[in-house]
Amino acid sequence: MQAQTIDLQSKVPIDPNVRIGKLPNGMTYYIKKNAKPEHRCELRLVVNAGSMMETNNQLGLAHLQEHMCFNGTKNFKKSELVDYLESIGTRFGADLNAYTSFDETVYMLQLPTDTESVFLKGFQVIEDWAHNVTDDNSEIDKERGVVVEEWRLGQGADERMRRKYFPVLLNGSRYADRLPIGTKESILGAPCDTLKSFYKTWYRPDLMAVVVVGDIDVDKIETLIKAHFAEIQNPSNEKPRFTSTIPDHNDLKVSVCTDKEASYSLVEINFKQPVPESNTIGDYRNSMISNLATSMLNDRYSELIQQNNPPFNFAGSYFGSVVRAKNAFTAYCVVPDNGIEKGLSTLLTEIKRVKDFGYTSTELDRAKQSVLRSYETMFNEKDKTESKSLVREYVSNFLEQEPIPGIDWEYNTAKNLLPGITLEEINKMIDSWITDGKNCVIIVTAPEKIGVTVPTEDAVKTIFSHVNNTAVEKYTDKVSDKPLTNSIPIPGKVAKETSDAENGITTWTLSNGAKIVFKQTDFKNDEILFNAFSWGGTSLYSDDDFMCANNADGIVDNSGLGNYDDVELSKYTSNMVLSISPNIGELTEGLDGSCSVKDLENLLQFANLYFTAPRKDSTSFNSFISQMITQLQNKNNQPGAVFSDSLTSIMYSYNPRYKPMTEQMLSQIKLTRAYNIFRERFSDPADFTFVFVGSVTPESLKPLVEKYIGGIPSKGKTETYKDNNIKWMNGNFNKKVMKGTEPKSTVAMLYLSPFEYNRYNRNELNAFMKLLNIKLRETLREDMSGVYGVSASPQMVHYPKSQCRIIVYFSCSPENVDALVGAAKKVIAEIMANGCDDKNLLKVKELMLKGRESDLKENRFWLSLITSSLKDNEQVSEIKNFNSQIDALKSDDFKRLALKYFDNKNYGQVVLYPEK
Repeated sequence: MQAQTIDLQSKVPIDPNVRIGKLPNGMTYYIKKNAKPEHRCELRLVVNAGSMMETNNQLGLAHLQEHMCFNGTKNFKKSELVDYLESIGTRFGADLNAYTSFDETVYMLQLPTDTESVFLKGFQVIEDWAHNVTDDNSEIDKERGVVVEEWRLGQGADERMRRKYFPVLLNGSRYADRLPIGTKESILGAPCDTLKSFYKTWYRPDLMAVVVVGDIDVDKIETLIKAHFAEIQNPSNEKPRFTSTIPDHNDLKVSVCTDKEASYSLVEINFKQPVPESNTIGDYRNSMISNLATSMLNDRYSELIQQNNPPFNFAGSYFGSVVRAKNAFTAYCVVPDNGIEKGLSTLLTEIKRVKDFGYTSTELDRAKQSVLRSYETMFNEKDKTESKSLVREYVSNFLEQEPIPGIDWEYNTAKNLLPGITLEEINKMIDSWITDGKNCVIIVTAPEKIGVTVPTEDAVKTIFSHVNNTAVEKYTDKVSDKPLTNSIPIPGKVAKETSDAENGITTWTLSNGAKIVFKQTDFKNDEILFNAFSWGGTSLYSDDDFMCANNADGIVDNSGLGNYDDVELSKYTSNMVLSISPNIGELTEGLDGSCSVKDLENLLQFANLYFTAPRKDSTSFNSFISQMITQLQNKNNQPGAVFSDSLTSIMYSYNPRYKPMTEQMLSQIKLTRAYNIFRERFSDPADFTFVFVGSVTPESLKPLVEKYIGGIPSKGKTETYKDNNIKWMNGNFNKKVMKGTEPKSTVAMLYLSPFEYNRYNRNELNAFMKLLNIKLRETLREDMSGVYGVSASPQMVHYPKSQCRIIVYFSCSPENVDALVGAAKKVIAEIMANGCDDKNLLKVKELMLKGRESDLKENRFWLSLITSSLKDNEQVSEIKNFNSQIDALKSDDFKRLALKYFDNKNYGQVVLYPEK
C-alpha cells in the first residue's frame, strides 16, 4: 500500500479481532481475547451519563450513586460485594474501582478467569451495577460522609482558583456548574429519593456498554452478556440524553486568580476548537498532523528551559479535550515569582513564530521518526499488550467514537501516511488553531503574597496584543554534527561466568571487575530494563558537602553527555526508545534505564559516558538552579508540603540531612564540587553491579557489555557506605502542624520497632499490612464514614541499621481526628487480642498469592528482586517458598505480628490542622 493510493475519505476500519454488538434494548458490548495478563479479565460497565445529567437539586449525586454501587445490590448485600471480590484476590482500588466525570460514569473490575464459578459470580456484579443497586436509605446516609471526605481532599488553593476560572474557560456553559464532586450541601442534604431518581433515569441499557477484555472465550462471554443484560428494560418515558455546548466568543477572555496557598505561578493559553471528526483515514491523518505540530513546539519550549535565565521552568502544549463537547490547542508554563509576563510573552512569541514561519524540515524529520518509533514499539508488543490498555480504547470508542482499528492497521498506516505529511500541512493546521482572540481564554494562577506582582486581566490582554503585532525572527534548528564522543572504548572480556539455572539468571564478571547480571524473559517482546548500583552514596560526604552530593545526579543529568549538551542530546535521541538517568542516594549510587531491543547499544554507550564523559555545563547548572528556585519559592504556602516536610524532619529526629529544602539552601550547591562528587561516585566500574532484565539475549548483550562496560577504565577499588548515625525518631511523641485555611486534617500514626531483615519477615509483615488495610478501611471508612481513604505501609530498612517503621495515614475533618486515631488504635488492639478471622485470612492469602502470580510475569518485579537480593545478600531462589509461607499463615500469626511491631512505647503521631 503506497501513501498516494490511500483513499483518505474511506472509513477507519474496526479491529476485526474485537467483537462488537448491540442488544435489542440498545446496550452495546465489546469483547476481545487478550492473554496479558494470563488468567485475568478486565470488565467495564460504561454509563454514558455523568454529572452533566444532574438537575440543580442533584449536584454531586452522579458521583454519590457511583459510590452506592459498592454498598448493596440485589445479589450482594451491603459490603458483601467488596468482601466477595477481595476473597478472590481482587484489590479494592487497584482492580475494583470507578470514576464519575462530567459526561460518563465507568465501573472497573478485574476478575480471575481460571475458576469458572468465581468468574461467573464476578460477572453478576456488573449486571447488578447496571440495574440492581438497592440504594438503601441507611447506606446512602452512611456513604454521604465518605463522599464528603473525598470532597474535603480536593479542597485547597487549586480548587478555589478552579472555581473562579472554570466559568470563564467554559463561557457560562452548564459544565461550569456541574463539577462531578458536587457541593457539600447537596451531598449531605439531597433526599435519598432524589439520588434514586438519578439512577432510575440514567442507568439504562441504551446508555450503557459492557467491555470485556482478557484471557477469555469470546463466544462464551457473548452468551453471558446476552443472558445477563438482554432482559433489562429501558424506562418508559425516558429522558433524552442531551449534550451541552460551550458558546463561542469573539473576544479574548482572561481569568487571573490568586490564592495565599498557591504553590506556583501558572500561565495557560487555550485556543478552543471544535472536536474534530475521527471517522475517516483523512481524519486519522489529521490527528497525526496535530500530534506532530505540538510535539515540535514542545521541543522548542524544552530548548528555552535550558537557557541561563529561562523564561519558565516547565512548559508544554497539546491539542486535546477541554470537556467532551470542546477541544483546545493549549500551551502552558510554570514560572518563577514575578515571571508571569515574561512566561506569557514567551509562550505567545513561540506560537507566533510557528504561525509566521512554520517548522523546519529537520524538526519534522525528527518528529516523524519519534512518532514512528512509538508505533513500532506498540506493534512489537501487540501480543503482550495489557488488557487494561485495550479496554481503555474500547471505552473511548463507545463514549467518544475514538477509532479502534488495531495496532496492525495503525502501524502500517502510519508508515504509509507519515512520509507524505508536509510542513505546509502542519503550518496550515497551526494557523487554523491560532486566532486574534476569538475563542481564546488565558488563565493565570499565582500565589497571593507580598512582593509578587500579578498582572491584571487588562495587562494580559495587552501582552497578547503586543506579541501578535510584533515581528519575530525565524527559528534556526541547530543540529550538531559532532560525534557523541571522541573516544572509542577498548573492550574488556568476560573473565568469569556463573549461572542460576533455576531462576534463569546469569552473572558475568568482566576483566575490569564490573559485574553483569541478566535474566532473559519473554514477558515483553521489546523491553529491556536496567539498573546499576554501587555502595557509598551521600553517606561518604560531610554535612558541608551534602547539598552538592545530594544534587550532583540531577545537575549532571541536566547537562547532556559526551560532546552534546542537553538540547543536542535530546535531538540526537529523538528516534530512540531509551531512557537512562543517574542517581545518588544516601547509601548507594547507580543508573536506572530502559530501552527497546534495537537501542540496547545506545543505552550501554550512555552508561559508559556517565562514567567516562559526564558534562560540566554552567548554562545547564543555572537552568537547574532556576527550576529548583521555582519549586521552592512557594512550597511553604501549601499545607500538604509543610506537613510532608515536617513529618520527614520528625521521622529522622531533625537530622540536618533531612532538613526541608529551602530557596536559601540552594546557595550551598556549587557546580564544580557537585561535578567532582559525581565523578568520584562514578569513577570505578569494579565497584558496580549492572542488572538487565527483559528481551535480552546473551549473544546480543555480551559483546556490548564487554565494549561499553568492560571498556571503562578501572582502579579495582571497592567502597561501602558510612553509617552517619542518622536516628529515627523513637519514644512517644505527638506533634501538631498548623497550616492552611480549609477544615482539613492529615494524620500520620507512626510505630517504630527493631526488625530482623530477611525475606521471610518481610513477607509476613506485608501480609499483616493487607489485613490492617482491610480492617482500617472497614472501620474508618465504611463504619464511621470518617475518611475517603486510609493506608498503612511499612518502611523496612536493612542498612545501616535493620529496623521498621509502620505509618498509618489518612485525611479527615479536624474535629474527627481523635475519634479516628482512637478507632485505628482499637483495630490494632483487636488484632493483638484476636488475631485474624477466617474471612479476612482468606482475603489476605488470595491478595498475596494473586499479586505474586501477576508479579512473576513482570520484568520490573524481577529487576527489583534481583537487585534487592544482591544488595541484601539473599538468594533469589528463596522466592519459591513464598506460596507455602503464605498458605501456612494462621490467625495467631497476626496476633504475634501485631504485638511485635505495634509497640506503644515507640508510637508517635503527626497531625496537620488548619491555622486558627
